[in-house]
Amino acid sequence: MEVRRLQRLGSTTLVVSLPRKWVAEQGLKAGDQVYVEVSDEGVLIRTALRPERSLVAKIEADRLQSVDSLQRIVTACYLQGVDRITVRSVSGANSWMFDEVIAEVDRLPGLEVIRQDDFELELRVIIDSSKYTIEELVRRMQVLIASMLESAVDAFAENLPERASEVARAEQRIDSYYFLCLRQLLMAGRDKSLIKTLGIESPIALLGLRVILSAVEEIADQALQISREAVKWAGTRERDPKGLAAELSHLATEITTAFGMALNGYLVGDLKLLEDSMSLIPKLIQEINALEIKVIEGVRDQNRALSYRMVLKSLTEVIDNCRLIAMTGINKFVRVPNEVVTIDYE
Repeated sequence: MEVRRLQRLGSTTLVVSLPRKWVAEQGLKAGDQVYVEVSDEGVLIRTALRPERSLVAKIEADRLQSVDSLQRIVTACYLQGVDRITVRSVSGANSWMFDEVIAEVDRLPGLEVIRQDDFELELRVIIDSSKYTIEELVRRMQVLIASMLESAVDAFAENLPERASEVARAEQRIDSYYFLCLRQLLMAGRDKSLIKTLGIESPIALLGLRVILSAVEEIADQALQISREAVKWAGTRERDPKGLAAELSHLATEITTAFGMALNGYLVGDLKLLEDSMSLIPKLIQEINALEIKVIEGVRDQNRALSYRMVLKSLTEVIDNCRLIAMTGINKFVRVPNEVVTIDYE
């Protein structure tokens, strides 16, 4: 490694000379163009623009034992940022698996079938995922999840199975946003130049975002689980203790509020929102415990009581993930320079 001293050129410009040996090896002379890439890790000088290359994957279906395995491999290639995926069956014996893969493709945003015959299936990503920032996608997920939680609990408490179907449709959209976000994170981990493009403040933020995505997706899964409990009781009119349904709906609203505070606090770096979310959590846990006692003492039908307890268990899981989001947000707050705490080297 060589050390070079910055020199002043004019009143405002600083310059540094290039190593003579490197210049000679590259065949450079005065007036030639070089290309400068700036990143958090430093400055990189190139003699030519970096060629834009596509990632391609070739999958040998004959070497896989099941369609589930093939679906997982295709999904993994998509998440790794692969632009074109070719699935091959030399004998044609596994071509039936292609149809199952095509059915799975709908979950992966931008992945389309380009060509198919008995021996090959070609898939290609036709959207530029860099056009969507992580924050934009997470906020779309936030709006959907807020609606999912309240709809799922209302579907159960008020015996409204039609609202349960709304939750299932929303969960499919959540999956699409989740896969797209995860693809972006993995691409940014491989190509640091994408970090700023995707609205990520630094490479170290990738880990926190991965935690956030997992928590958000888990909350959506719990909302879907609640909606499934509602479907079990479609068309029945079970008598529950007076006020129990209203208390459950109110609890769902409070949990949705805590979720919104935690996620907004993470996204904008607002410590007050994060702390407000954390302070709500013990109160919400107490309310769940009180409702569980009310269910045990007041709901006579054992199956109905079990459904209530499953719903409360799902809501507890949601609260745990709200706590995880808030804690991740506090870690992010500490990492970014602010008026409360400063971290530096001595």
